[in-house]
Amino acid sequence: MKTIPFQFNRSRIPYGGNFASMLAALVILVTASASQAGSGNVLPANATPLGYSLDDMASEVANFSISGNDLAYYPDTPFQILYRQGSLQDPTGANTFHVKPGTFFYLKFFFIDDAAPVLGDWPADKDGVEEYIFGRDQLGGHDLEVEVDGKITSINSPDYVGGPVETPNSPDGSEHLLQIGAFISPLKKGTHTIVIRGVFDGTAIVDVVGGPFAAEITYTVIVE
Repeated sequence: MKTIPFQFNRSRIPYGGNFASMLAALVILVTASASQAGSGNVLPANATPLGYSLDDMASEVANFSISGNDLAYYPDTPFQILYRQGSLQDPTGANTFHVKPGTFFYLKFFFIDDAAPVLGDWPADKDGVEEYIFGRDQLGGHDLEVEVDGKITSINSPDYVGGPVETPNSPDGSEHLLQIGAFISPLKKGTHTIVIRGVFDGTAIVDVVGGPFAAEITYTVIVE
C-alpha cells in the first residue's frame, strides 16, 4: 500500500471602413481575452489539455509516484509536473521549478495503490472511487484545494481522481493506482506560488496511521 466551430460565409461579408474597424476591434478584444483567460487557472476536471486527461496522467506518473518521485521514473509528457522534492518529514524541500512561457502544468497530489496491505476497501472500478476517497469509512478525503497566487480552487471531487489505472511494472508490486491531481494553465512571466492541501481522516486512514493525514505542499514556479 502506498499513499502518499466558428465558420462564416465569405460571400456575405460586408465591405467598408465601418466593418473593417469593427473587425479590427474584435480581433483586439479576442486576443486580449485569450491572453488573460486561463492564466494560471486550475482547469476543469474533464479538460484534456494537449490531448491528455487526468486518467492519462495518472498512468503516466504512476511509477514516478510509487517510487517516491524517483527521477528515473519521471515520465515524458508535454507538462511540467509539479511534485514534492522534499520528504514527508520535510515537505517544503526545494520545490522550485523554472519553466518557459506557455508551459502547462500537471499538479500531482495524494496517490494510493493496491499493493499489500490494501488500505480500506479498494474500488473495483471508477464507480467506487468517490466512496473510497471521500467516504467516512474509507479514506475520508476533504478540503482538497489548489491555491495559485492566492486564488483558491476546490478539487474536492472524484472527478479530480485519476484511475484506477493499471500499474503492470510497479516498483512496489501493485496492480492499480489512484492519483489525485489537476491541470493548471500557463502562467505569466514572473515568480508564482502554488499550494496544494487536503485532509484524509476516514476510518481506514485513522486505523492505520493513528490519526488524520493532512498535507500542504508549496511550490515556487518561475516563468522566464
